[in-house]
Amino acid sequence: MPKDFVLPELAESVVEGEIVTWLVEEGERVEVDQNVVEVMTDKVTVELPVPFGGVLVERVAQVGDVIEVGGVLARIETEAAGDDHARPAQGGNDRKRSAPGAAVADEALAGEPARAGAAHAESDDDDGDALSLFKAEAPTKGGPVLQIRRGERPRDGAAAVADPAPGTRSDAPNPERATARGPFGRVVAVPAARRLARELGLPIEAITGSGPHGRVRVTDVEGHEASGESVGRGGLPAPVRHQTPPGYEDREERVKLRGLRRVIAQQMTASHLHAVRTLHVDEADVSALVRMRERLKARAEARGVKLSYLPFVMKAVVDALQAFPSLNASLDDECQEIIRKHYVNLGMAVSTDDGLVVPVVRDADAKSLVELADDLQRLARKARDGSLASDEVRGSSFSITNIGSIGGLFSFPIINVPDAAILGVHSIKKRPVVSDDTIVIRPMLYLSLSFDHRLVDGAEAARFTSHLIDLLETPEALLLDA
Repeated sequence: MPKDFVLPELAESVVEGEIVTWLVEEGERVEVDQNVVEVMTDKVTVELPVPFGGVLVERVAQVGDVIEVGGVLARIETEAAGDDHARPAQGGNDRKRSAPGAAVADEALAGEPARAGAAHAESDDDDGDALSLFKAEAPTKGGPVLQIRRGERPRDGAAAVADPAPGTRSDAPNPERATARGPFGRVVAVPAARRLARELGLPIEAITGSGPHGRVRVTDVEGHEASGESVGRGGLPAPVRHQTPPGYEDREERVKLRGLRRVIAQQMTASHLHAVRTLHVDEADVSALVRMRERLKARAEARGVKLSYLPFVMKAVVDALQAFPSLNASLDDECQEIIRKHYVNLGMAVSTDDGLVVPVVRDADAKSLVELADDLQRLARKARDGSLASDEVRGSSFSITNIGSIGGLFSFPIINVPDAAILGVHSIKKRPVVSDDTIVIRPMLYLSLSFDHRLVDGAEAARFTSHLIDLLETPEALLLDA
């Protein structure tokens, strides 16, 4: 009988993966530890090895499908002897590619095999922990955008919460039910229930779960359909699907939210949910900086480095962060602790054909202008050809986005959580300004500082920006510690 090859639990915070490509065809023989499928998570793209050998008789998951942990990827006809002792599946290390966007996690490749049965059915006596329940937590230091923890069993002596009948809603507040959300607010449901809701055209958010911690079961979906309910959890209206106006069927196109765009969407949602964004905008007269770059550009090129304005901005940011450490920090919501970093890892937003990528220049506070410029070139090149490693897109302590290469007056950058702030750098444009009661033409630079008001006060953000501007207007100061 064929054995199911399921999506393993690649990391504690990974709850699903998107099928990128299959590496073997149906009917092919596969060996133990052979990589058979490439899967993208919100952390990295990995090739998964099969934990047992045999013939791949069916590729259950198709390219583009999003499969939950424990969901069946393929079925493999194994030989009778020895297969029961095959080792658990591990995430592949052979060919990693980053899944960029702002917040890629720790080693996403080591984990235990998920329980295959969770993909098909559920046990009436499941206790949540056995089914790997997850609940969303706030960002933590050096980790992914959202840390996800297994649902915990009630402590001894804790009051039990009675489960309502399948498909029904309870008007009484239920603290356990409030945790029935996975990463980025996703409803916790068994895969079979999610699949059935999708087939019936029912929004899973509109269905009240009767399982542990409010987990949605198949019976909940069936009961919801039978009752014809249109009210979501907590009495909120169910999400409204887009309805194509009559006569417009051939003028609209639906494209699945997949790949890097899906990861970016999740990161933006996390930033919205886990930061109180505030914007501060100022401008700098960069006349002296323009002249200095012109003088140093040829010297840098002789060393094989293209010297743009960005390395100067990075040096100034490093100095300003050391003067105002609250902007080089993050918030651990669970522990209610502010984490101040004694290093500067600068995330640099890079535009690619597939979307925005944020590689990280590590230990920027210990690097020269030429070293920063070299790192920028190297990381931007790897971002555009999709060869960034997972540790090259995580662990930023502050981020910079160079909007100036595209255009626009100024912007409101999205914070790369869990960072406390991000700096938008705009185009250097000649504008009339007043100097000593005289109107003169100067190269001016707008700077947009978006910061988390929970960690940074408005006055401190203004002082940080003023310090930054002072360094950019007198760039000789940047060379004092170079």
